[in-house]
Formats: sequence, C-alpha cells, structure tokens
Amino acid sequence: MELETAIGAVGLLVAIVAAALAWAPQRLASRERGTAQFTGARRHLKAERAQLTALCVARQAEHRADGELALLTRPGWVPDRPLPLDAVRMTLREARPRERPDVRRKELLRYWPRDTGGRRLESYAAAIEALDRPGVWFNGPSYRLLDVSPPVDRPGEGLALDFTLGRYFDGLDTTESLAYEEALRHLRAGGPGARPLGGPYRRALADPFALDRRSALPGVSALTIRVEGDDPYFFLHRREAGKVAVAMDTTHVAPAGEFQPHADVLPVWQSDLDLWRTTMREYAEEFLGAPDATGSGGVTLDYAHDTPYARFEEALRTGQVRVRFLGLGLDPLTWKPEFCLVCVWDAAAFDEIFAAMGDRNEEGVLVVGTRAQEGYRGIPFTEDNVLGYAAHEETLPAGRACLTLAWRWRQQLLGATED
Repeated sequence: MELETAIGAVGLLVAIVAAALAWAPQRLASRERGTAQFTGARRHLKAERAQLTALCVARQAEHRADGELALLTRPGWVPDRPLPLDAVRMTLREARPRERPDVRRKELLRYWPRDTGGRRLESYAAAIEALDRPGVWFNGPSYRLLDVSPPVDRPGEGLALDFTLGRYFDGLDTTESLAYEEALRHLRAGGPGARPLGGPYRRALADPFALDRRSALPGVSALTIRVEGDDPYFFLHRREAGKVAVAMDTTHVAPAGEFQPHADVLPVWQSDLDLWRTTMREYAEEFLGAPDATGSGGVTLDYAHDTPYARFEEALRTGQVRVRFLGLGLDPLTWKPEFCLVCVWDAAAFDEIFAAMGDRNEEGVLVVGTRAQEGYRGIPFTEDNVLGYAAHEETLPAGRACLTLAWRWRQQLLGATED
C-alpha cells in the first residue's frame, strides 16, 4: 500500500511538471504578444500623434468654447485679452484627496503587458519603464489641478485654481494613457484612415472637465517673442523621439514643461505654485542647457540670487520681458490641462541673458531662425509663419493655441509695455 501511494505521488508530481512544461511556451508566447502589442502601439502613437489628435478634435467639437483653438475649453478659460499672471489665482490644498478604488482604472489593465515572471504590469508608467524608457524619465513632484473657477462677476478677467500634491507618473497613468488607448484602437482598426470611437477608459471617464476623475497634471507652454526694434521674432522646439516620454516627434512653443515644484519639500511646494517660476526653470533648461531642476535633490533654488534666475527676475521687474496669460485648455488627445503664456522680450536683454544659447538640448532641437549679432534672432513673427505653424498638425495643440492667441492679440502684446 505504501509503495502504491508513493508511486501515485510520483505520478502526480510528474503530471504537474509535465503540465507546467507544456504551459510554459504558451505563457511565453502570450507575454511576447503583449509586449509586441505595447511596443507597436507606442510606435504608432509616436508616428501618428497628429492624426490621432485631429480625430479627437473632430469628435469633441462640443467641448471647444473657442472654436479657433485646438484645445478643449470652457467659457471663461480663455480671457478676452492677454492678462498679467496675477490674474490667475492659485491655492494649494496640502492634504491629498482620499483616493477611492476606481473602476475606471481597471479599464486600462487589459492594455499592459506581463513582466518576465508572468505578472501583468500595473500601470502605463511601469510598462514604459520596462519596455520603452526614454532619456528623460523621473517621477517628480507635480501640481495636480482639482478645480477651475472663472470669476462670476468678471467673466474673462482671470481664473481661480485649486491644486493638490501629485506625482508625474500619476499623470502618465491616468491622463497620457488616453493617448495610448487611442493609438492602440486606431492601430487595430486599420491605421491611417480609420476613425474608431473612444475606448472604454475614455468612455468611463466620460467628461474631460471632471478633473477629479483622474490626475490632471498641467503643463506650462510659453511662446517666446524677441522684439528687435519694430521687428518681432519667435522660437519653437522640435521634441525628439527617444528623448522624451510623451509628445515625441512634435513641434512646440518654447519653453514648455510640467507645472512642478523644483524640490519635494512643502515650503517649495507652496512657493513654486507660480507660472513664472516654472517658466524660468524651463528657460534655463531648454535655452541654456542647465540641468533639470525639478524635485531631484534637496538643494533649493534662490530665485533672487542664483544664476540665471536672478537675471530673469530683474528682466521681469524692469519690463525687459512682459509675461502674459493667454488661456487654459485641455489637450484633446490626453485631456491634459495646458497653461498658455507668452513672454515678450526686448532684444537687448534677451541677447544678453541667452548669449550662451544653443540650438540643441536634452529633449530635442530649438528652431532658432538666423543668427543675430549677439545670438539667435528667431523666426520672423509674420502671419504666414505664425498661423502656418498654428495650422500644422505636428505642432502640439497647446503650442497651436499659443500661436493663434498671440497673433489674435499681437497689437496688445507688441504695442504695450505696462499692465
């Protein structure tokens, strides 16, 4: 009896091992299919972002309060004229909202491949980390937008915004993943010419302006205009694939970046809730090649004394640069909030501050036009150039909005030096 029991146990063990060996190739094939699907959809997103964005713009016409802009907007999000930055009033809620189990995010799990152990990756950021990690990749602290309120008594005169604390990967996982879903469904539908409806995650979110349903981490996009005598010029940025995690192979205004504090400590969270401070840091990185100063260390910036920020501050204080708020909108593909700004520089100050400016940075290539006596002159700010780039599908929607609004208000921007 004991011998028969032992033989039975051995037989059962052999059967289990045989089943596992038989299943292993199937599991490996399934993981390889999932990996191929993810990398293929990422390639499609990089190659066809402009077409995917155009499809989303066409599908969401009811969410465009300003029909000339490629962004989704609500009444009051775009003012009647360029406004000083203090017209945008910001409040930081230090306590994070209580996170509840969200069935909407379960809609995304089906899209992520499995790791080498056979476990499904839990998020878009984890999948990018494993299979398509770009050169710039860091889960930095970010401001999460919760609420937008135009003043009831003064429509078009500014905005009141509420923020809380967040992380960059939160935005990738709940907002930028909309772009991945769109690319995957477009690819499955046949690619160019296909017009698939929004995917299950987009349908579950339902309302692009319901900011509490996802981590809405804003970007800051600033159009730079350099004025030499009576002649204005502007600069653009070509974002290269392999260097950035999102919006690869696109054209954008410069500087532009995430709305983030530069250090992950509460006093900086509070003091850096400021569009000009983010813009200054992006100028330092994109125009002057300074290291990314966003949450990666314990050293804090002294904007009043540190180079080049002290010079930026002086230029703002003395009117050598005029910074204006143009509007707020959502990218139609990702539903990411975007602040649109314009910085109008006197040529003498610009040429002095950006004397060491190059035409390349760690994210791509700056479109700088011809050389001036002390540096780069920029692209002539003419109707053909400005509206040409504004109409080009490879220009990101926030960049197109900055260009469109700057041209709409060119007389106010180029003729006035005071608020």
